[in-house]
Amino acid sequence: MKETQTTTMASANSNAKAETKNGNYKDQNNNIENINNNSNKVNKEMKQKLKYELPSDYKYEVHKCICDRPQKVFECGRCHHYFHGRVSVLCKVHPRDCFLMDFCSCPYCFTSTTNVMESSLSLEQVRKIEEAQLPDDSDDF
Repeated sequence: MKETQTTTMASANSNAKAETKNGNYKDQNNNIENINNNSNKVNKEMKQKLKYELPSDYKYEVHKCICDRPQKVFECGRCHHYFHGRVSVLCKVHPRDCFLMDFCSCPYCFTSTTNVMESSLSLEQVRKIEEAQLPDDSDDF
């Protein structure tokens, strides 16, 4: 009995992969495979699995952080006062950050920031306007 078992095991192992004339191997299901081509196929499959293509309707937006934006000169559209600083804007990267010195409204008439617009004047020009001497009643025209 031991001899028959060893012969059947040997025949099973020989049937597991038998070499053909071309250098290919045949398994027990008669599937022919080439060892070199098989490794290339595996590499190509791995590359295809790693490569992910986005759907055509997918839109990816990169949001830039606006937390460290520079200060500017603003003019209120309601009272026409000028002020220097930053208007409060929500950062899409850091939505929970709040800067206490950012303006949420005009500091003079307390209108919302929707009426506040960026001025074309520089800070030096605004300072000249603020420090300018207004005429008195004693001045002759």
